[in-house]
Amino acid sequence: MTMMFEVEDLAVASPATVSRCGMVYMEPVSLGLQPLIISWLNTIPEGCKKSKNFVPQLKLLFETYLEPALEFLRKNVKEVVGTMNNNLT
Repeated sequence: MTMMFEVEDLAVASPATVSRCGMVYMEPVSLGLQPLIISWLNTIPEGCKKSKNFVPQLKLLFETYLEPALEFLRKNVKEVVGTMNNNLT
């Protein structure tokens, strides 16, 4: 019999537990925003991808403007619902 458990995070797991499970845990902060951007870009409907430059252009816009926009937000705007104040790059 095999049992599988999924947890939201491994914040309280010991290294031995993680190694026995055969997994590698990386905190979302250490991954940065790039995996989220790529994942989202992969969900764009095929109809929107008719122009072969559409997705690369969106990716370039994210890479150019997202981090500076978040930095500006955190320095100059009082957030009603806070975001993480960590550097996500």
